Amino acid sequence: MKNMRGLALLCIILVFLIGNNYRASADEALKRVRCTCYCEPGITASGHHTHEGIIAGRQQDLGKVAAIYAIAEDGGIGEFIGYFEFMDTGAGMDSDGDGKGDTIIRGKSVDIFKDSLKDAKAHVKKYGDYVWIKIIDAEG
Repeated sequence: MKNMRGLALLCIILVFLIGNNYRASADEALKRVRCTCYCEPGITASGHHTHEGIIAGRQQDLGKVAAIYAIAEDGGIGEFIGYFEFMDTGAGMDSDGDGKGDTIIRGKSVDIFKDSLKDAKAHVKKYGDYVWIKIIDAEG
């Protein structure tokens, strides 16, 4: 089932990127953001079960796709990590000291779902705490 979802996501992305309905937007610029991982299974903000390939972001990004790249040693764009579907939301970390998470809400961070804590730790170890992200808004 998980492989079918991944294959379906890949097909959707290819149709979006190759098809004539691709629509560029201001959100498409590559942006450096904090990237954390979560591994608590459950139902996402979009009503789907959590699974690999989901990313939590701002409410207005639900239904969009994120292309995520590692940060290279020189600070530039590094290795392509993958495509992720915005199917979940969250608050993120507290960046202004008021005790409430706000980094996801403000678009300063994203949260990638991983199947286990081990996978989450491996992701952070390999890619670090920051990534380059390109938000793709497409019609299909």
